[in-house]
Amino acid sequence: MSVGFYPTQNYQPMVEFGGTKFLLLVLTAEYVTILAERLPGLVEAMCQNDQFQWRSEDKVFRVNSKGSYRVARLTLDKHWISFKLHELRNLLTYLT
Repeated sequence: MSVGFYPTQNYQPMVEFGGTKFLLLVLTAEYVTILAERLPGLVEAMCQNDQFQWRSEDKVFRVNSKGSYRVARLTLDKHWISFKLHELRNLLTYLT
C-alpha cells in the first residue's frame, strides 16, 4: 500500500494497492474511507467463515469475501486485488 498525489487527477491523493506482480488498484480518498468503514465487518465475517458482500451506490467499487479460503476481493471497475485474512488484519491497523 502506498499513498501518492496524481498529477493527472489534479494532484488528488490516492492510495495504491498491489505490487510488482499485480496490476495496481488505485483508490480515491472517498473509496479508502468506505473501505475503512467496511473493513471491520469484512474481517469479522472472514474469521467466522461467513460471506461478506458490499457494493457502492454507483456500483463501481465492491468488497466481498470469496469462498471458505479466507480471501477477500476489492474491485474497482474491472480491476481487482485479493487479500488474505492476515493481510486484511494488518490493513485494519493502518486504516482505523
